[in-house]
Amino acid sequence: MLRRLFFRCMLLGALPGTLTGCFDLREPEPAGAPGEWVQPTSVDVLITNFVTAVQRMNPANYERCFAPQYRFYPDPAAAGSTSAALFANWGVREELDYFNSLKRHSPGAGQNQLLLTARRDQLFTTDSAEVSAQYQLTLAQQDTAFRYKVLEGNIRLLLRRRNNEWQVAAWRDLATSGKPVWTEAKKYFIRN
Repeated sequence: MLRRLFFRCMLLGALPGTLTGCFDLREPEPAGAPGEWVQPTSVDVLITNFVTAVQRMNPANYERCFAPQYRFYPDPAAAGSTSAALFANWGVREELDYFNSLKRHSPGAGQNQLLLTARRDQLFTTDSAEVSAQYQLTLAQQDTAFRYKVLEGNIRLLLRRRNNEWQVAAWRDLATSGKPVWTEAKKYFIRN
């Protein structure tokens, strides 16, 4: 009888210690974690994912925005004749290489600012669309050799839907003023 009482007391004493693990708080996901991604079942969600990935410099989510056959078409004046070969076959791999380089040249807690204004969406079919907008990209990078902090122009994204998810199939960068465009950042950071 005494032995049973002893074991019951031991069991009851140990039980609270085993239950505390059930209520431990976990560490929050770090900023830039893949948890920021929302399944892009609409054009708006894809654009939000794209803007968030650029602002938070999240390479994993940035890459997810692009279709496997993606192509980038630079602003002709910014690309120049010397960079024609650089942009000739610019696809997802080059896009990610540029973006990772930009991230390496950015402060740890720094964030880019990307504003899209005067946005116009054109739906061609149920599975293809174009989004055109004026952009202003303020870079949080520390490479003093790259002299542009603010980039401005027109972004045209050709979008395709596959398996009910929208992706960027092509991106055309166009200057709208004498200010530097996104092509300048891609041209510089792919090489540095």
